[in-house]
Formats: sequence, structure tokens, C-alpha cells
Amino acid sequence: MRGRPVEMLLPAGFVWAIGACVVAALAFSEVTARIIVMAVAVGVFGAWVRRYFAALATGAMSWCFATGFLAHPQGQLAFGTDDLLRLAAFTAVALVGCAWGYVCGARRRHRLMRADVRRAPVILGRLHGRPEELPHEAQ
Repeated sequence: MRGRPVEMLLPAGFVWAIGACVVAALAFSEVTARIIVMAVAVGVFGAWVRRYFAALATGAMSWCFATGFLAHPQGQLAFGTDDLLRLAAFTAVALVGCAWGYVCGARRRHRLMRADVRRAPVILGRLHGRPEELPHEAQ
């Protein structure tokens, strides 16, 4: 599969989760607003990377930071009902963000394939290979 390697996406997700935690802690004092900021960050990261494993790992790391530093300021991880609901929410947001990234990528590829033949010979050349394989109108 082409794209960004997972070996680079996992550390990027870790840094992304730390950054989102810092922004949420500095910007908001209410726990719900902080969790929403973290969830949005997980969704945006999932849409950017379009890799389910990296998105889920970032969601799990974000849950650890949100539970340990934003919801429970003592730095303790807890497994109460609210904490497990947050874990489920981060997982769902990571999956939805990743799926959204795939949908946006597919729409972008579809637009490139529908491009006007006279205005986009470079795109067609990349899509079809050699110039002799181009449709008759493009030559």
C-alpha cells in the first residue's frame, strides 16, 4: 500500500495527542470541552493519515492523556463507566475520521479521472501510463 508508513505515523500520532492535550488543558477549564477538543484532534488525525491502525493507536493514546491529565488531574488512569465511554468515543471518532479521509481521497481521485482530456494531459498520462495508451481525443 502506498502512502505514509505506519512506523512514522505512530510517533506522529503520539506528538499529535500530546499537542492536543496541551491545547485542551490551556484553552478550557471544563472537562467536557477538553474531551471534545481531544476527540476532534483524533478525528482530524484519522482523516489525515487514512490508516486505521495509526488512527486507533492515536485514539488510545489520546484517551490515556485525556483520562490521566484532563479528566482526573491527579494523573491516574481509571476504568469507571465515564472513562470507558470516553475510550469508546475516541475509538469511534478515530474510525469515523479515517473513513472520512478515505471518502475525501476517493472523491479527489474521481475528480482527477473525470478531468477534461484537453485541459489535463499530465493527469491522464499519470493515470494511463505511456502516451500511446491515451484515449484518441487526448492525442
